[in-house]
Amino acid sequence: MTPEQIALGTLRIQEIQTWITALAIFLGPLSGVLFTLWFQARKEIRNQRHQLFLDLMSERKTLYVSQRVAQALNKIDVIYARNPAVKKCWHEYYALLQQPAGELRIHKWLELLSTMAETLGYSDLSQTDLDKFYIPQGHADDLEFQRKTSHQWARVLENTEHLMLKTKKNL
Repeated sequence: MTPEQIALGTLRIQEIQTWITALAIFLGPLSGVLFTLWFQARKEIRNQRHQLFLDLMSERKTLYVSQRVAQALNKIDVIYARNPAVKKCWHEYYALLQQPAGELRIHKWLELLSTMAETLGYSDLSQTDLDKFYIPQGHADDLEFQRKTSHQWARVLENTEHLMLKTKKNL
């Protein structure tokens, strides 16, 4: 091999190294940014699933369905779009919501919570744990009192044609 051939070979190797270096300089940060975006999207979905689960767990056996729980239930199809097990449980539970309350609905509710817990990695939560719920008796009594009061007000107002008000005479 002549010195000219060696010089041309060396030049060719340096040109290839330059292209590889330029490609690495361009693709390195780009792949880092793409990985970060992918990781953040996964983390955001996990956080949304976790928050939805906590919303449902915190009010799982309340005396009435709060607006927060209703909103959480309405988000399941979006947040668990890629989880067929949770979506299946949710759709079965939703169908039962159209019927009078019963044991089947309670069982399906626990199955939904259990499936969500498994998805989030809470494998140690049993259905017994999911079924436990604490509500102070004072809260239950207060809610019952409010229900009775509103029922009585509605009865009075529905059966009253005129509401008479008398003004007091100031001395």
